[in-house]
Formats: sequence, structure tokens, C-alpha cells
Amino acid sequence: MSKTLEAAIVLAKCTQAHKTYGMRAEKAASGGWLINWAFQIKDDVAKREGYDRTTIKGNIQISEEYPGCPYCNQTPVTLCICGHLNCTHTKDKVLKCEWGGSEGLIGDYT
Repeated sequence: MSKTLEAAIVLAKCTQAHKTYGMRAEKAASGGWLINWAFQIKDDVAKREGYDRTTIKGNIQISEEYPGCPYCNQTPVTLCICGHLNCTHTKDKVLKCEWGGSEGLIGDYT
């Protein structure tokens, strides 16, 4: 009997190109989520597909296969206080959220 894979598409925004992209997340055996793919997507398509309503909860990890942001190739992803994801480009260690405009200092993270 094959095991059903649980996967979801979550949205992120590139902090350099200021564009939305989708990331494929698979439910990991540990109960968290493993991000393993990213692709460009237009906002209207993401909304039509319902990706703008997708939420995942738990530990989020980036797999070794993750190709990076489809616009800037950045691999690290930051979860902002608003609950949305952005690729992690900073100016003087400050990240500006592409979703809500909040800014915060980025320290060391794993």
C-alpha cells in the first residue's frame, strides 16, 4: 500500500524583484514542512488557484534540492511578523516585508 504524500503550495515574495512566487512544501515525517521547489507565479493566478489562502503550521525547513527564489536565486526564506514569507535580502541586516511593509533586524538564524 502506498503512502499518500501531503503537499501544499505557499506563497512568498522576492525582496529584490518585488514579485510573488510559489513554493512547494511537503509534510515531513517529523510533522514539520520541507520546502523543495519554487516557481514564478502571477498574483492573479495564485489567487485563482487559492494559493493566497494556503497556510501551513509547524517547523519549516528548506531541502537541499530547493533551487532558490525563481527571481534572485536566494535560498534563505524569512517568515515575517505578518505570517508571510519573503526571500532574505537585507540592507544593513534590515529586512523589509514585501507583504505588509514592516521592517525588522535580521540576526543569526538557522
